[in-house]
Amino acid sequence: MKASILVVDDQAAITLSCQYKLKSQGYDVDAAANGEEALNRIDQKNYDIVLLDINMPIMNGIQVLEFITAKHPYTDVIMLTAMDDYSLATECIEKGAKDYLLKPIDLAELVSRINSLLRVRTAEQRFSALRNLWQSTVLFDVLGSLRSIQFIMNHTLESMKSVLPEMDRTLLSHAIAMNDQITHTLRESTKVNDFAVCNRSHKCADCALKDVENVKEYDRTDGFFLVRQTDTDLGLLIKQIADRYESCFLEKKIVFKQVNDSQLPHVKCDADRIEQVVNSIFETGIEASNPGDPLNVTLSKSQVGLQGEPSECAVCTIEYLNRSVTAERLLSGMTEKETEWKNIDDPVNDNTLNLTISRRIIEGQGGAFQVDAGEDNRIQIAIALPLV
Repeated sequence: MKASILVVDDQAAITLSCQYKLKSQGYDVDAAANGEEALNRIDQKNYDIVLLDINMPIMNGIQVLEFITAKHPYTDVIMLTAMDDYSLATECIEKGAKDYLLKPIDLAELVSRINSLLRVRTAEQRFSALRNLWQSTVLFDVLGSLRSIQFIMNHTLESMKSVLPEMDRTLLSHAIAMNDQITHTLRESTKVNDFAVCNRSHKCADCALKDVENVKEYDRTDGFFLVRQTDTDLGLLIKQIADRYESCFLEKKIVFKQVNDSQLPHVKCDADRIEQVVNSIFETGIEASNPGDPLNVTLSKSQVGLQGEPSECAVCTIEYLNRSVTAERLLSGMTEKETEWKNIDDPVNDNTLNLTISRRIIEGQGGAFQVDAGEDNRIQIAIALPLV
């Protein structure tokens, strides 16, 4: 994808010469004659680089620079000035500019500076994409696994406390406490707004990950997950997971029911990731339910997606009664608005974190994930995955 550049200067000769030169180098170039026009353009289009004159009527370049660094942090700025003033250049760099050029502009030097800046941007974005790939994968694998271990140990201790020797109960309690401490540390270090990263930060993700086999991008989080897609019998996979939790259902007297569409084709997905997601939802549902509550799973084929869009997919709906936390608290991390995410400063609730990352995993499979909460504490989680 060619880089987009905005040239902002009140002298038409400068904007025209810069446009001509940069377009000849293959860049997508726009121009603005003053600060107000520049702000309007920046709000309407994402630019990689802004060439910004300092002295302009209506709004000067430093004011525009402050706006860009505050509202568009993924746009880099090169300042243009006719004054060889070191203190002014230093002020611009301190306010977020990446570089500055003196007028009259040497067009060859301009192209060289832009190419250098773009190389740095690409390197930073590749590093960020790979770091996010690692962080997101480790976060779910480690935290999800620790939570499952905690769930299993708690269930074992509760269901077998009358037959376990006291030394074994003590040892198991110690293991639970250690596991809980690790999980607590991870959870407390994670904020919901850690997942709210502007999509612009992943503009070069395809470039960064193009040599990594079986990687898919999703753009609603701060990261990526490795995706190893195979043809999967979703009904059989969920039955195997449910069988694993049968003793938990019996111990807590939860009424489990799974209804499958006998004509449901296979889906193309990463079965290990889907298993992690369903494990997480089952554990959340079991913990949130009271004795005698239902936990229902329905699998069906649909010609429309979760938002009503045309899409041939398999839909898995998991429904349970939520008795543990308020629906508002549970769904606090499920908002799609970046600004709302960034306003959430509380440590992430376990269930919120798992549902949030689960949605990202499903979206990474090319599917959709939706959570609805009813007035009767009923939680319905719908997962849609594309058919083979």
